[in-house]
Amino acid sequence: MRVVSIPCLSDNYAYLVIAGNGDAGDSAAIVDPSAAPPVLDGIAREGVKPVAIWLTHHHWDHVGGVEGIVAAHPGIEVIAHKSDESRVPKVTKLV
Repeated sequence: MRVVSIPCLSDNYAYLVIAGNGDAGDSAAIVDPSAAPPVLDGIAREGVKPVAIWLTHHHWDHVGGVEGIVAAHPGIEVIAHKSDESRVPKVTKLV
């Protein structure tokens, strides 16, 4: 497993949690994507397959990139806490 930090906005980070040993096509979860473009660039750079977006909470600087990532990767799972159900975009699973 690897964790890759992705700078977003002027003072924030999203993360790729990558399963596997570095092979092309390893699966990755995206944590708190505040902006889609840098995350999509990171996915391409790392050569990973995004399978989930994990949202820690509903603030815009943690969820702002969700819709753009879902548009680029239809069917990706979007996971959030049940208390944020109405406050986060594109949620597919509540915990």
